[in-house]
Amino acid sequence: MEAIITATELADDLTGPTPPVLLDVRWQLTPPGTPPFDGRAAYAAGHLPGAVYVHLDGELAAPPGGNGRHPLPDLAVFGAA
Repeated sequence: MEAIITATELADDLTGPTPPVLLDVRWQLTPPGTPPFDGRAAYAAGHLPGAVYVHLDGELAAPPGGNGRHPLPDLAVFGAA
């Protein structure tokens, strides 16, 4: 896996005139019979300064359907989240 930007580039962007909003979207598959992964707890244990936790199923995806399991939500719904 390659980084989209380097840590140095991110640090520069965060101190710039229009810093990006960092979304922490922790999610992973869990084997059957095991407790589901708790992304919010992992976020609470440590994250990039200023990052906001976003739940994949609850805030970053519309209900599953003809567009797939995690289709992008309506822009207004995402913005409100």
